[in-house]
Amino acid sequence: MLRPLLLAPLAALALATGATAQDAPAPPPPVEVVATDPPAAQWYASADALWLARDYPTNTLLAQTVNANASTMFRAVPIPGAPVLTLGGVSDTAAQPGLRATVGFRVADRTSFELGYFGLQQWTGSASIFGQDPPFVNSPYMGSAIIYGNKSFDTSMTARYASQIHSAEVNLRRAFDLGNWTGSALGGFRYFNLSEQFSLTGMQTFPNVPEGAPPASQTIREQTRVTADNNLFGAQIGAEVGRAFLNDRVSLAVNGRAGIFANSANQFTANGASLPDGSGTSVLAAGRGRTDVAGLYEGGVATTVRVTSRVTVRAGYQVLFVQGLALAPTQLAQTGTAIRDSFVFVPGSYVPRDFTLPLPATKLPAPGTGSGLDTSGNLLLHGPFVGLGVSY
Repeated sequence: MLRPLLLAPLAALALATGATAQDAPAPPPPVEVVATDPPAAQWYASADALWLARDYPTNTLLAQTVNANASTMFRAVPIPGAPVLTLGGVSDTAAQPGLRATVGFRVADRTSFELGYFGLQQWTGSASIFGQDPPFVNSPYMGSAIIYGNKSFDTSMTARYASQIHSAEVNLRRAFDLGNWTGSALGGFRYFNLSEQFSLTGMQTFPNVPEGAPPASQTIREQTRVTADNNLFGAQIGAEVGRAFLNDRVSLAVNGRAGIFANSANQFTANGASLPDGSGTSVLAAGRGRTDVAGLYEGGVATTVRVTSRVTVRAGYQVLFVQGLALAPTQLAQTGTAIRDSFVFVPGSYVPRDFTLPLPATKLPAPGTGSGLDTSGNLLLHGPFVGLGVSY
């Protein structure tokens, strides 16, 4: 009797324990952790130091050495083999430093809005040719202050040339894949400015001056100065193709852009002389402006190295060609020859004592009339660059 009484409570306890174990909820399954890529960059920017060399036309004659003796004093006769001054001797062909900067914002998947600028390069050069009385120095664009028929200078002639560029653009860029390659296409608006200044300065010294005149009155200084400005604006298209290597740490890309632009160009030419009595005379002040068609073509190659996930460094070479420009030296032939034609020869001795002999008193037409504008010039720029890029 005692044994059944002891087994009954044990059996009840076993049944209760089994029921509790069956009613308990199962443990939750383990959570699977999946790696995700960081969010794509919304902004990106780059800045490059860009060294650009400029190619110039070299065969434009600015001044030459001429005979000036009793038989030729009223006309300029070039001396074979004597020094000449050409545009090639004035040009600054060295690479000049400038800045290029780009800022972009991703407006949609694979589509970005970009702002870009490059410029600040400035090319300057000068050169001189000297006379010895005789020989003289003669220029086809100078001589309104000289009373002799050869219109040549006995001391020197100096040419100076300066040129600057600026370029700004707004583009929409769309990226795409090409197998193992990546690419992008862009389209937008671009503004390009080329401004130039060119001057020719002649010095004429007379050995005999009126009695009591100061030494400075011996010298006549004549200068012809040309300014030319080009403002190109219009649409452009472009593309870039590249490929990454070494787990995307190094990439190589080539790019190109092209556009047909309207060029609002103008030139202004002025000629004046400082006379022996200290007064000044201006015989030319004329210019012309109009809008013509111009073309701009740009291309380059770049190697990029990724330093971190957000920072890159790069280096490459860039080329820019623009056609349909008004270059300052070219404008000399548009208005400069009128300086010589405006002079009426006044007979006198070889060394005049009377400094009241009149210079041309008739003004040439006002600015915008009576002068031309040559927009057939070309500009070629090329050089290396190094830079830094960031994205976030």
